[in-house]
Amino acid sequence: MEDYYEIQISKFLLVFWIIIGVLFSISTIFLILIVPICYYFILKNCKYYYNDEKLIVEKGVFNKTQQIVPLYRIINITAKENIFKYGTIYVRDKEQIVLLKYVKSPREEMLKLSEKWELAKKNNIRNEVI
Repeated sequence: MEDYYEIQISKFLLVFWIIIGVLFSISTIFLILIVPICYYFILKNCKYYYNDEKLIVEKGVFNKTQQIVPLYRIINITAKENIFKYGTIYVRDKEQIVLLKYVKSPREEMLKLSEKWELAKKNNIRNEVI
C-alpha cells in the first residue's frame, strides 16, 4: 500500500463554541450542544491526504463524498490562515477549485503539498502540456 501524508484538521471551532457557551452561560441548547456537536461530526468526517501522485478529499456526515485530484493537474495552491493557526487551503486544478477547510497550520501544509506538486509536474505522469 502506498504511503499517504495526512493533513491535520484543527478542532478550534469545536472548542470555541463550547467555551462561548460556558463563558456566557447561555441557556439555549442550540449554542451549548447543537453547534459543537455539528462541528464535531463535520471535523470527524473530513479527511485530506496525499501521496506523490494524488490528493484525496473525503468529507460528509450523511452523504460521503470522495474527490481525487491528480497532483500533475494542479495549477495553483493558496493558503489562508488566521491568528489561531488554522484556516483553508485552496487547490485549483484545470477544472475546479478544491477547498481544504479547517486545516491546522495551512501555510506549512501548503508548502509540503507544493513540494509533491512540483515533483509531480516534473515527472509529468500523463505527459500533458502544462
